[in-house]
Amino acid sequence: MMKDTVNIALVGMGTVGSSLIEIFHRNLPLLEEKAGAKLRITWIADLRRTPFKDAVQKPRLTKDWRQVVRDPAVDIVVELIGGYEPARTIVLECLKAGKHVATANKALLAKHWDEVFSTAQDHRVQVYFEASVGSGVPVIQGLNEGMSANRVERIYGILNGTTNYILTRMTSEGLDFARALKGAQKAGFAEADPTFDIEGLDAAHKLVVLASLAAGGWVHLPDVSVEGITGIDVWDVNFARKKLGLVTKLLGIARFDDGKVSARVHPALIPASHPFANVSAEYNAVTIHGDAAGDVMFYGKGAGGPAAASAVASDVVYLARQVANGTADQIPYITRRERKLTMDPIENVVCRHYLRFTMKDKPGVLARIADILGRHKVSIASVHQDGGVRRGVPIVIVTHQAPEGAVQDAMKEADGMSAMIKKVVRLRIEDFK
Repeated sequence: MMKDTVNIALVGMGTVGSSLIEIFHRNLPLLEEKAGAKLRITWIADLRRTPFKDAVQKPRLTKDWRQVVRDPAVDIVVELIGGYEPARTIVLECLKAGKHVATANKALLAKHWDEVFSTAQDHRVQVYFEASVGSGVPVIQGLNEGMSANRVERIYGILNGTTNYILTRMTSEGLDFARALKGAQKAGFAEADPTFDIEGLDAAHKLVVLASLAAGGWVHLPDVSVEGITGIDVWDVNFARKKLGLVTKLLGIARFDDGKVSARVHPALIPASHPFANVSAEYNAVTIHGDAAGDVMFYGKGAGGPAAASAVASDVVYLARQVANGTADQIPYITRRERKLTMDPIENVVCRHYLRFTMKDKPGVLARIADILGRHKVSIASVHQDGGVRRGVPIVIVTHQAPEGAVQDAMKEADGMSAMIKKVVRLRIEDFK
């Protein structure tokens, strides 16, 4: 059924919701032109029920999201509260009530991917989620539609603005992790409790969304190997940059090979010549490698209310266009497929490695390290010693390509050496191949 006015409800009126309202105020004629219909925000549901005045849209305010679900006039619900619950219940109830959903909730999608999209398909409604990855970077549309002719082979991403801001300051200013984190909190890029970001969980949720889209099946969050940046030492950041020409980034990486998927989030050293090395502060970048298109890179602000609201507004326009033309229930945006994926464990990943051994200044320690690596079939590409001012003698070894499992076993044995002062520090080196 054709409609000349599309009614929209917002659930959650935080930073992104407020920025979305501002976009509607500023660009409503443009949005309506692109949608081919009038756009009206008819409800705002938020527990805080803060005073809100909008002389143009005149939405009704409520603390009870169920009023939104019960209103048959609502066509699109924008879910912006985040987290697992009650977001999951709200989204599912909206879908069951025949309402389309636009969401920025990567945590919800990562944990309940199959349930959300099977419910949407069963009730012939749509779920759009551009803002769930990369905030204002249009990577979801790019992957789902722009790359649809490609078999995706690899995805690499700087997916979290908080950790990228921290690592940028550690790299450019020589700050240690604690000081860089405080700077990120002061600048508004890190929460008072930054665990979700600095432990890599936020990036893992986003990688699950991208990998599930690319694989055509649900990549489960527990199958993603996740390491954060809390253990990063500024000494290694500086040494890698100055002596090896390598820059430290937190990467999300997924690889696909005939139904087999590997997915991991961890700090990595990358060549200073790679475009990702210049992705700084809160910016995000994603490279998707397709068998036909090759590498396609997406870049932009990965944090902030206006950037996320931009992506949400684009989802609303896409959905409203279909609602206005009576086609929204005909072709699902994401088709749920019963495709079982085989996950490749991180132990099978092969890459180069940066290893720092902090040793007592004794004869023969380097030979002992070389012997351990050799017995585990980890080949040495280069050795670097630095007197520095640290307790003990740091010996940095860069390996040739080696399996993760072999390197882990070698590290465990080396940690048991009597001459070791600290446990071995390891950073993977990513060559983007």
